[in-house]
Amino acid sequence: MDRRAGVADGTTSFYYRTRSALLQGVADQIVGYDVEAFAEAFADEPTDGGDAILSMLAGQMLRIREEPNLSRTRARLQLTMLSKRDADLAAGFQEVFESYRSLAERLVVAVQPGRAPLDGRLVAEQASVLLTFLSGMVFGFANGATEPASGEHIARQIRAVILGVAVECG
Repeated sequence: MDRRAGVADGTTSFYYRTRSALLQGVADQIVGYDVEAFAEAFADEPTDGGDAILSMLAGQMLRIREEPNLSRTRARLQLTMLSKRDADLAAGFQEVFESYRSLAERLVVAVQPGRAPLDGRLVAEQASVLLTFLSGMVFGFANGATEPASGEHIARQIRAVILGVAVECG
């Protein structure tokens, strides 16, 4: 691993004495990237029907296909699987999941066609289905899915998922 990273032999084992410590270090770095990427989405309150958040989210989804994001996504998927058996790893990823959920809920609220009082249960259901849809897309992209997609196409799909849940539950 040291050679691949371009550092002197023994560097990794000096800083990370155990496998668990190394995995935690990698997870912390990935969580840091995720938090930074989502800071942009939370900068302003959406006033455009969610178009800005939709565009940002669609762009992030497309970037998963490119390095270094592809490698980070694959590492994140592997580490989240390991985190089911490691409470320290799980804690870091829980923070990221809460950020994803918050973004999904903001997007769901922004995309609603009317500004009437919203049904909290419907918003929660829409956010849950949206996160499931996005997780499937991330998994596909991380595993080399090659179907063509543009930011506009992904944004339309996301909007359709949100509005479709409202119709189905309505």
